[in-house]
Amino acid sequence: MENSSNPQVRSISLPCRLSTPSSSQFEINLKKLKTLLPFYSSESIQTGFVCLVDLYLSVDRLIGSSLIQQVNLDYRNKALVEDALTGSTGVLDYYSKLMGFLTPMKENVRTLQSVIRRKGSCEADHLSDYVLYRNKSKKNIAKSLGSLEQMEKDSKLFLEYGEDHHLSIVVGVLREIVTATISMFRALLLCLFGKTKPVAYYGFSFIAKLMSTTRPDCHENQEIVNDNDQIDVALHSLQKTVKNNENKAVEVQIVMESLVNLDLQIEIYEDGLDSLFRRLIQTRVSLLNILVN
Repeated sequence: MENSSNPQVRSISLPCRLSTPSSSQFEINLKKLKTLLPFYSSESIQTGFVCLVDLYLSVDRLIGSSLIQQVNLDYRNKALVEDALTGSTGVLDYYSKLMGFLTPMKENVRTLQSVIRRKGSCEADHLSDYVLYRNKSKKNIAKSLGSLEQMEKDSKLFLEYGEDHHLSIVVGVLREIVTATISMFRALLLCLFGKTKPVAYYGFSFIAKLMSTTRPDCHENQEIVNDNDQIDVALHSLQKTVKNNENKAVEVQIVMESLVNLDLQIEIYEDGLDSLFRRLIQTRVSLLNILVN
């Protein structure tokens, strides 16, 4: 790994290769995203969504540039575009899986909030219902993380050739952004799971050849600490006090505060995923337009 205090500056940059106004904005967005890697906190995930949306917008503009639109669509260039479409399909499919975790989580969080607000406390049955949901959810998330790992491997199998140089660069860059998106999804799942190690550094091998930036440290010893973790710990403590018929006012307050924070965080994740989904759809439309033109 390169020492960030002594970066190796490379002379090749994307604007020189494509010479479009969108290129410089792309580099700005890319550098910002690279400072967030690995995504080891809910805050970095939130900012990462914004960066990824901007990156897809920049790539979409590059695809719409005259250099790309005038490409001669021989069989190699066509295969390159079709591979890019295949990669984006997997990411779009995973959007539904993530929403499938967030929606019931929000419902269960709000149900427990409602009970506490209405009764000013929380009975053993309500605690058990939420804990049962959490255990089932974590099992499903663990399975989903396994399929996401395979998806990350598959994203590196795209074709790396094409007759048109500019098209190859744009599709290569898009492939790396797809890999970064998968890394973001992995980080989000880890946050939803709770008590996990941070996401490893993924991708950007192609972009590293174009940009004069270095990899950040991996924060290997830093754990994601989020509202799911806090709720799990607080509920465990609350269950003990309920079982022992002890004063549980403090534990109930801690649980309630964590539930409110998690509810807000889930909404932020949902908004980020929705924005990313819309941009991915538009990028697919732009790629399809190359095939039909």
